[in-house]
Amino acid sequence: MVSKVISFVILVPIAVVLIIFCVANREMTTLSLDPLGTLPQLQLSAPLFVLLMGFLIVGVFLGGIGTFVTQAHYRRAAFRRKHELERARNEAEEARERARRMRAERDQLAASAGGGTALAPTRTA
Repeated sequence: MVSKVISFVILVPIAVVLIIFCVANREMTTLSLDPLGTLPQLQLSAPLFVLLMGFLIVGVFLGGIGTFVTQAHYRRAAFRRKHELERARNEAEEARERARRMRAERDQLAASAGGGTALAPTRTA
């Protein structure tokens, strides 16, 4: 609940600023993709806020891709550790099962060797 309130307190002012920015920058702007200015077909005319918002979206997208690629090492290590932990848990479970079977076998052998009629030794004080 607190995180929703904090998100609301942060995102609403940002949204208001972006809306004001978009309304204030509605004039048409020409973006030339040719640095020498000799090719007119490499020009784009659009409102300034459309161009800036487009660049903002592309920047966020490229930043996300860069972060994803940078963190690949950590995700791979976490994946490897998860599987090592699962393997260790399986080995421990197998060892417990083996120990249980060995105890049952030992008890069975002890019962069959002693005939099962002998009294257990008692302690005398």
